Amino acid sequence: MRFDCLVLFLLPISLGLLPVKVSAQTEDFSTQNSRMDRSYEDWADLFNNLDISKNIDNEAIYSYAIELDSLSLNHFIEEVNKYIEPGNFNAMTQFLYFNAQVFTLKFPNQNYRNIEELANKMVLKAHESQDEFLIGKTYRNFGNIMYGWQRFDLVSSYSVAGVRIIEEIYPELLNQEDYLLLGNMLFSARNYEDAIVFSKKGVNGNLGDSSVDYALYNTVGQSFQRLEMLDSAKFYFALCDDLCDRNNFKAWKYVNIQNIAEVQYIEDEVEFARRNFKAVYAHTIEEVPEIAAQARIWLAKISLREGKADSALFYLNSSEKILLGYGVKRLQTKYYLQDSYLTKIQAFRDLGEADSSYFYFIKYSALHDSLEHLASLADLSVVQMRMDHTKNTYDFGQLQIQKELVERRRNVVIFVILLAAAIGLSYLAWQKKRLQYKNKIASLEKEAREAEMLIVKSQLKNFTNQLLEKAKLLEELEEELNSKNESELHFEYLAKLNSSRILTDKDWSEFKLLFERVYPGFFGATKEKYPTITPAEQRIAALLRLQFSAKEMADILGVSVDSVHKSRQRLRQRMELSADTNVEEYLMSF
Repeated sequence: MRFDCLVLFLLPISLGLLPVKVSAQTEDFSTQNSRMDRSYEDWADLFNNLDISKNIDNEAIYSYAIELDSLSLNHFIEEVNKYIEPGNFNAMTQFLYFNAQVFTLKFPNQNYRNIEELANKMVLKAHESQDEFLIGKTYRNFGNIMYGWQRFDLVSSYSVAGVRIIEEIYPELLNQEDYLLLGNMLFSARNYEDAIVFSKKGVNGNLGDSSVDYALYNTVGQSFQRLEMLDSAKFYFALCDDLCDRNNFKAWKYVNIQNIAEVQYIEDEVEFARRNFKAVYAHTIEEVPEIAAQARIWLAKISLREGKADSALFYLNSSEKILLGYGVKRLQTKYYLQDSYLTKIQAFRDLGEADSSYFYFIKYSALHDSLEHLASLADLSVVQMRMDHTKNTYDFGQLQIQKELVERRRNVVIFVILLAAAIGLSYLAWQKKRLQYKNKIASLEKEAREAEMLIVKSQLKNFTNQLLEKAKLLEELEEELNSKNESELHFEYLAKLNSSRILTDKDWSEFKLLFERVYPGFFGATKEKYPTITPAEQRIAALLRLQFSAKEMADILGVSVDSVHKSRQRLRQRMELSADTNVEEYLMSF
């Protein structure tokens, strides 16, 4: 679970500012300018004179900018930008970072494309500087921006790359808060191994002495828990618990106890878990209600384990009321609500109430699908953006090289004899530098492609597992409905179930997109070699390429196993395969 202060990357964390209420009244430029204590040039000097090791943290400029209406804010940014020194790459990247932060605070959940454009310009300016430290700092800031917009596909690569660059050049500039924020970013992106590595770095040298240590210990513990390494998880939860006791961190103590109780439940220590969940609820219902709601969900799971479905529903109704009424609509709150719906499905099934179970299955499916899409977000624009970024960087390097050549040629006209040897040496150095630069770009592109392929393969696996899970739930609900007494309502629900294809057109489009990124050209190649192949046969071919069993294919497609066998036979006939040819092995050649 992620505490509120660990989730937000914007000013309330980095600067210690509270959100400023935006004035609803539009002011003209002259009125607003009269309120300014500084000129536009003075504001620009905050960026021009900023130490490269720091981010802009002046409270006055943030407060002033956030108070402006949209038109005035755009005017303010345009005017200040006129005084940003053109050759000062640190000032330019920081001003773009400031713009992205202000627009995100002022227009949350809107204007993402504008924020993305600002962030990309920021990275390009950093590369233009050819300053490794500035590139590392800008990568980290890029990751911070994308974390605020829950673009987890971009968070991991840029944030980790940025911190690693800074570690190599100025490791002393990284503090515990940097590693805490990075650890939580990686945890949210489901990159648990790296979350452990970087969170541990945050506690090295500060064992038990810092108020940040408890959060780092908890992040490491939760990451181990997600990896099902429970002994390691318990070790770090114990460290967090001890630190909370010694420093009287009550709120975090019970957040951590919630994690401990979950491990106890998994290890069948049900009574210990029950006592801890009740303690968590009692101590967090006022200060951290979403954690109290989560404790109720786990108490419901214990009740179901003991065959007390009515008691489970009592806890789940209480939890759902808290979560739906919770003021801060964070991603984690939705995950808790999803867990509540899933548990309710089981509770109503145990009570034999198939109609209610089906109702919550629909709610669970809708929420689950949206969360899975958000958490594993990775579309074609990601690859294109990275490739465009690399190309822009390379093009700039080429322009810089050409500029240097022009300058040298002009000097040759004046100092032919004196500079002839220097030009020759410089040319060789340029060739060497150009080759090194191309090799570096090629290496970065290769790493980006490999990272993308791992992400897409993981998404394809999660997607197909989700379809199988969905199919299993539908089968169980259908059995429940078939066992009920016949009524118009039951026949209506049964008809809905029978008409629910497991692999919908939307599902097939998403599946096909992911499949093509893992096995490029598969569908085109099969269509080219066998022009008469049908879409249904192509689906069977794709599932065979993934080596699914007949039962799994039947579940995914929503048909019988016998239909799958017949479709497979038709595919063999379409491809004119001999009896001794293995169709799965044959499809691997595409």
